[in-house]
Amino acid sequence: MSTQLKGKTALVTGGARGIGAAIAERLARDGASVAISYSRSAKEAEALVARIQKAGGKATAHKADASVPAEAKAFVEEAFKAHGRVDILVNNAGWGEFVPLSGVTEKHIRSQFDLNVNGPIFTTQAALERFPKQGGRVINVSSIASTGSMPGAGVYSATKAALDALTRIWAAELGPRQITVNGVAPGPVATDLMNAVMTEELKAGMVARTPLGRIGEPPDVADAVAFFASDDSRWISGETIKTSGGMSR
Repeated sequence: MSTQLKGKTALVTGGARGIGAAIAERLARDGASVAISYSRSAKEAEALVARIQKAGGKATAHKADASVPAEAKAFVEEAFKAHGRVDILVNNAGWGEFVPLSGVTEKHIRSQFDLNVNGPIFTTQAALERFPKQGGRVINVSSIASTGSMPGAGVYSATKAALDALTRIWAAELGPRQITVNGVAPGPVATDLMNAVMTEELKAGMVARTPLGRIGEPPDVADAVAFFASDDSRWISGETIKTSGGMSR
């Protein structure tokens, strides 16, 4: 286990499965105490906490919907009470649903903007009240869809483009407090979300367009998040890097 994040506490929204779980495990291996939020995946969250604890780390799980202001704040406060501090926030919770413009409904729009955009706003607002005077890290999980042109992904792509804008603007706003704000933008990653929205034909097409020749795995993204969480990234803020094996969109 690394010690580069020893003494730090990291919060990961949507941390029970997929990319979020990989992020939580990586940050724990780097020495951070980890608090994860989940909305429905209680069993997965409990199993993740058990794995981290078995490996010698400290972790807690908290039921919270990041898109609800009161629940986002409660997650941060519960994490602070359990771990004694908040140093790193990873806004990972998100959802995507792909439909053509003709099929876009109010529910389709609201469900994605509520979680993918409002959730990071509410959770970051709450975390700012608990970051120490020495500063902190905010890391937003975006997507290469934010600059892409995949048919049917209009609303999802718009939410991730909005998140990229928040990353840039928060970096400017929070820099005086020594808080860095950065993002990672994964390409296709083998998760439940990808399996839900992509056919095998689409996946094969993604692999063909990826220079490194494969679909990403959650640890590929977690490693980039760990860099932004560490002191190695202390002079970087306002940036979103693609974690996509070379695939640009």
